[in-house]
Amino acid sequence: MKTIKTQAKISADGTLTAKIPTGHISIGTYSLSLVIHEQPPNTEPPQPVVITAEIMPTFAELLTKYMRRIRASGNALAEEIGSTRETVLKWMHGDSKPSQKSCPQIQKGANFLRLTEQESNLFLKAAGCAEPYLDLPQTLFREYIPGLFARLSRKNPPVMLLLTQAGWGEPPLRDALLVQATKQYSPENVLHIQPPYSAKLNEYFSDLGEQCGFNGVEDDSGFEFALKKRLDDNPKPLFLLVSRFEQGVPSLRENLAGLLRSLSDESRYCQRLHIILCGGEELQKLKYEKGDLSLLNHATVEHWPEFGRDEVYALRDDRFKGLLLDDALVDDLLMISGGHPQLLNECLTLQQQQPHLPLKDYPEILTQSAQAPFIPFIQDDSAKQQLSEYLQQQDLGKFTQPIYSNLLRQLYWKNALVVRGENWNKRLFWRCDAFVMAGILVGENDEI
Repeated sequence: MKTIKTQAKISADGTLTAKIPTGHISIGTYSLSLVIHEQPPNTEPPQPVVITAEIMPTFAELLTKYMRRIRASGNALAEEIGSTRETVLKWMHGDSKPSQKSCPQIQKGANFLRLTEQESNLFLKAAGCAEPYLDLPQTLFREYIPGLFARLSRKNPPVMLLLTQAGWGEPPLRDALLVQATKQYSPENVLHIQPPYSAKLNEYFSDLGEQCGFNGVEDDSGFEFALKKRLDDNPKPLFLLVSRFEQGVPSLRENLAGLLRSLSDESRYCQRLHIILCGGEELQKLKYEKGDLSLLNHATVEHWPEFGRDEVYALRDDRFKGLLLDDALVDDLLMISGGHPQLLNECLTLQQQQPHLPLKDYPEILTQSAQAPFIPFIQDDSAKQQLSEYLQQQDLGKFTQPIYSNLLRQLYWKNALVVRGENWNKRLFWRCDAFVMAGILVGENDEI
């Protein structure tokens, strides 16, 4: 995405005419997001209007670019997202764009194409879908992050699964986590890896070796040997952050999990290799799915915390400077949004842009952004019937790990549900009214 500042004229009929300096972009059709900087009233002589234009690449351009980057074929992408090669080719050539129903497939495609959070946002926005990640300021959760590392250091073994629902990064505030890790372990004792999307074992572990700065890693045994050598060469604890663990094919991430489990079980490494793995439902399965035989049943589980007042004020100070808030209004916005990152961001945007809009009108506006978790169930009559029954309830039952109901489990990881209560009294609830309204709307309209 490029940002270009230029001057423009707006005629009486509303036509905007602008010239973009040559050399900035190639000839073509672009999506523009304009910010108009108006001149002060009664300016003499009248000055041209200045606009800032963000040149957005098309979905076809982004899809083609990202597929070429990892040398992905149309067949491979289609198989991964549950579509057809013909549909993917039409998207690549710009002959068609994904429908709203296809947004879950586009999100799967973003994962397949190994996109960063920023690239995923751009990719889904170009497809006409909601952006999956909110760019959070690194000043959020100031107390939680140091506490997280303090708890990790007290565990035996120090292995932790940091689980997040949709709408957060994997992990959120990655940079803040790495800054804290650097403070606690020193820079030379911090490693950060993000598993690649590769179906070949050798390429997968070779890539991980490169990310760690290991030379000559060609397979899983080579990666394990290099990691052991790194531990043997330095007696101090080594911290490893594995972000977006779920990226890639299941068999290879299970290989990685098994390798890390093996190292953390060895007596000479168990207290010196400190690990945080970040992900969601698929990572949780490696903790619980096979009971005592689960690969990561020895790990401690942490769920990323919900927004509180301090986080709302920090978000305001970063993204909505000058917006007046008090504790009562913050509490109302948290209730209306359910603390969902994107919905809370929308609430703050409404407060800034439409300060006189009654709060009672917010849920209906948020409904559009809250529809995504329900779209995969449109064609499943059984799921729709079960969903209809759940939408009549506020309390959806006891929270268990994992959640036994397949439908509720999917809705939880898609961040339509929230856990409330403490210890053995934790229960599942709809995150906010906007999700209930969105679920009813999607259930009544198959054409969404």
